[in-house]
Amino acid sequence: MVPAVLALFLYSQLPIIRNTTTAIANVDPALREAARGMGMTSWQRLRQVELPIAVPLIMAGVRVAVVIDIGIAAIATYIGAGGLGSLISRGISQSDVRQLLAGALIVSMIAVVADYALLWLQRFLTPRGLRTEVLPPRKAAA
Repeated sequence: MVPAVLALFLYSQLPIIRNTTTAIANVDPALREAARGMGMTSWQRLRQVELPIAVPLIMAGVRVAVVIDIGIAAIATYIGAGGLGSLISRGISQSDVRQLLAGALIVSMIAVVADYALLWLQRFLTPRGLRTEVLPPRKAAA
């Protein structure tokens, strides 16, 4: 099980690191300059200005990594790590469509639930002024 967890951890680093560096690099230079003008140190700018602005893109990378890892973890049964992939593996080896579909549906549902949970966390962590809420359409005045 340790090799599978280690492989999944290393595999998930690419989208997280890439999105984090992209998010920090794309912070508006005017905001950095304003923070510098207020006398903030580089660590204060990072913690109080850059990271809050970068949260949506960073969390997008985390969401992608988690969903990919859940899907790939199902394959870990082939290296002896067990898990929900064993249902899929047994379903394939025994030609049992029910086991195969049960395993696939459970893995899919876990991925969808994890994605929505991380989306909620992303909305919670994003500062209120930066949130993009989808508003219902306004009715025309009569």
